[in-house]
Amino acid sequence: MLVDINYPDPSPVDLEASKTLLIIVDMENCSAHPNGPQYMGEPVDKIIPPIARLRDYVRANGGRVLHTQSVRKRDALEFTVFGNVVRKLEGTWDAEFIDALKPAADEPVVVKYTHDCFYQTSMAEWLKRLEIRPGEGRVIVTGIASRGCVQCAVTGLSIRDYYVYVPMDCTAAKDETETLLSFSLYRGFGYRYNVTMTQSDMITLQPAAASAGASVAVDGVRTVQP
Repeated sequence: MLVDINYPDPSPVDLEASKTLLIIVDMENCSAHPNGPQYMGEPVDKIIPPIARLRDYVRANGGRVLHTQSVRKRDALEFTVFGNVVRKLEGTWDAEFIDALKPAADEPVVVKYTHDCFYQTSMAEWLKRLEIRPGEGRVIVTGIASRGCVQCAVTGLSIRDYYVYVPMDCTAAKDETETLLSFSLYRGFGYRYNVTMTQSDMITLQPAAASAGASVAVDGVRTVQP
């Protein structure tokens, strides 16, 4: 039996900047740079500009930005026992962020040794420090790969009772089917109650310092107009 999986219809979202966190997942040289050993090609190239624009917009309106960095130790059981491809070794060029999406000096980086950004990491601590609270925090998840580390982040945030937003133009996998399968998961009963599928240009932030102002777009970056 063949099953057709289509892109979900994106929903516009209007968020309060003070409660909003943008997470950029694993935009590292290994998969996102043309010289990377697992370079994804066009799928990842297409998402870099919209992630960068969304990042600038979130910054400009008083939201927060956090990055995850996937690294591995050479003696990880993933390699030594299970025989997975050795990659993103800690301290190597592969594991560094691509130039277009390097974290700002004041933006936290959560280093992780698995696909899961919560397992034995500082993610929970950073959510508390940034005052992104369960039941009210709005978390936008972007990056790679759609059905790997991004999916772990989305589902992890969902089961911890955050509102989660997935801009579909800001995440990718090498195989489009993998991306569609992850999107299909979020539309199911287990996640659709707090996971929203959207597009980067359909996200509006009410600025933290000027909630009464209107949000407008200027040269592709939304700013506040009194």
